[in-house]
Amino acid sequence: MIIFTSTKSILNSILITFEIEGGITDPEEVFSTPLPDVPQNMGVILSGRGPIWLYARLVHHFHPARWVAIHDPRIGYIVVQSHVKERHEGEILEGVI
Repeated sequence: MIIFTSTKSILNSILITFEIEGGITDPEEVFSTPLPDVPQNMGVILSGRGPIWLYARLVHHFHPARWVAIHDPRIGYIVVQSHVKERHEGEILEGVI
């Protein structure tokens, strides 16, 4: 089971964290799990441990949002796609949490 939690964050964004119970998942579970909805007028920040194809699904799902950032524990929150001038791809967001 994949558990998603959504909380309002700074930078006019929603922080979406996820946890894979037991630490293991498969494509059937990932692609059948409903994903949270977010307002398209906000950014989305994704955080959680999971396979790259889970992140690919999440970025694709949240693409209509103003921008999407992904958490890398070594670097921080990195913008991976943007539709607005305020955020650019490759930008490292400061003070998110």
